[in-house]
Amino acid sequence: MEKVIRAGIYIRVSTEEQAKHGYSIESQKSRLKAWAKEHNYIIVNVYADEGKSARTKLSNRKELLRLLKDVEEDKIDRIIIWRLDRWFRNVADYYRVQDILDKHKVDWECSDEEYNTTTSNGRLYLNIKLSIAQNESDQTSDRIKFNFDNMVKNKRPISGAMPVGYKIVGEGRDKRVVKDPDLEQFALDMFDKYEETMSFRKVTEYLNLNYPQRPIGFERVKRHLKNTMYYGCYRDVEDYCEPYISKERWQKINDLIAKNKRKYTRTDYVFIFSGLIKCYKCGRRMSGSMVHSRRVRTEDVKTPTYKCAKHYYDTQCPNNHTITERLLEEWLKDNFLKQLNEYVVKIEDVQNEDESQDISKVIHKLEVRKERLNELYLDNRISREKYETEYQTIVSDLEKYNEKATDDQQRDLSKYHKLLNNKNVLELYDKLNNENKKAFWYEYIDCIKQDDDKKYIIFFK
Repeated sequence: MEKVIRAGIYIRVSTEEQAKHGYSIESQKSRLKAWAKEHNYIIVNVYADEGKSARTKLSNRKELLRLLKDVEEDKIDRIIIWRLDRWFRNVADYYRVQDILDKHKVDWECSDEEYNTTTSNGRLYLNIKLSIAQNESDQTSDRIKFNFDNMVKNKRPISGAMPVGYKIVGEGRDKRVVKDPDLEQFALDMFDKYEETMSFRKVTEYLNLNYPQRPIGFERVKRHLKNTMYYGCYRDVEDYCEPYISKERWQKINDLIAKNKRKYTRTDYVFIFSGLIKCYKCGRRMSGSMVHSRRVRTEDVKTPTYKCAKHYYDTQCPNNHTITERLLEEWLKDNFLKQLNEYVVKIEDVQNEDESQDISKVIHKLEVRKERLNELYLDNRISREKYETEYQTIVSDLEKYNEKATDDQQRDLSKYHKLLNNKNVLELYDKLNNENKKAFWYEYIDCIKQDDDKKYIIFFK
């Protein structure tokens, strides 16, 4: 019997490439899913790093790290990428990752380029290709840095992202950074309020209360108060733009920030549900924190809880619910297996339905429509606007049906059945430490939410 190959799809696109060439996440995903289907691969997962260049550090390519974690857990046999430059343009990074893949006997292949790493000539060609790509990337980076430095010296903006209170006016070489009259008071209040309260949280609350049309987050307030542009300096170029405050006042405020900075001591406590609980209002993952309370004989009791930081720090989410770890754990022990069984039965009902053939027919028709549309456009028989509109509609439909065909129809339920058949699972769970308890829940649960009625909802993987 032919071995079933479990494939992970890796996608990367930088913001610049997406804007300039249209290398969108969705177009790559559609192409690679079709490739996997042609080769009878089972898609384990899709890993998409959006807004990341090939030069981005490995530690900042979160989806690539997630992919490597699944490789190390032997969940994947093969990785599919669109082209080599989606993978790496840096020889050293490539071989760091390749070592991990070799250790776990995981292959990779490109849908639109052919590489052979099983021969010495093939590996030599790959080395040459990566070296050329890295050299081109380095040269481009040097040119961009030179141009940026020159633009800053001439007091021209190098980015469209401005701190609150500034905007860009003019065109081309005449572009300049000037104060935004609509937000001048906002910027001034930000500094005034920090001097008054010496609290980022209170400044954030004040700004969001008095300027509801311009919401701002806790972390952004911190960055703005430390931004040298507010005293007119940018990248060591003085008098770059009109200041809001003097350099002396900016320094005084930043001295206060440094003095007022809390010294956080890292706790050894492992939060069991860290990263698993999502806020039901804003969708942000809730963070774990210890609530201190004093009981009899002045005993300091620490209770692990979870809360939405977007509410407590940014005041931009109405969810003020706090979830106590102990109560959630008790609820899961009472309800997890029952809800998991219901989930498995539901998926098996879908898998037993004789609809896969119908879905395949729909996908085939959409592929034919896409080819026909391409021919019409190449023959100048339809406008570019109509082509792009219809193409995006077809790609969206293909994405939907391909997901339906792969997600439920091909989902492997064996690990769930194994768990449900283990009658002692909860007894074994109680003997685990927090690190292993966390790993247990991560294996089966994608996220947990608690609604307005404080009812828990489990979303399984």
